[in-house]
Amino acid sequence: MADRSTGEQNFIDQMTRKLLVGWAHHMVQHPEGTVPLKSVAIAYQSHALSKGWLTKREPHRLTAKGFGVAASFLKR
Repeated sequence: MADRSTGEQNFIDQMTRKLLVGWAHHMVQHPEGTVPLKSVAIAYQSHALSKGWLTKREPHRLTAKGFGVAASFLKR
């Protein structure tokens, strides 16, 4: 994300956190499933991967850290 402005980077971070809530909800409903990423912009996927919120290997699943970030987002 080095070529993006600080504002863009902040937006991507916050939007990814918002998306994590939906992904976590999906994973709770479908414990054996994967995170639905088909219609998600690559910038959000890449950010989540770089933060360790998604597993590196495909099919991607939320990590414990990802669930924690989603829970923290809901507490705000």
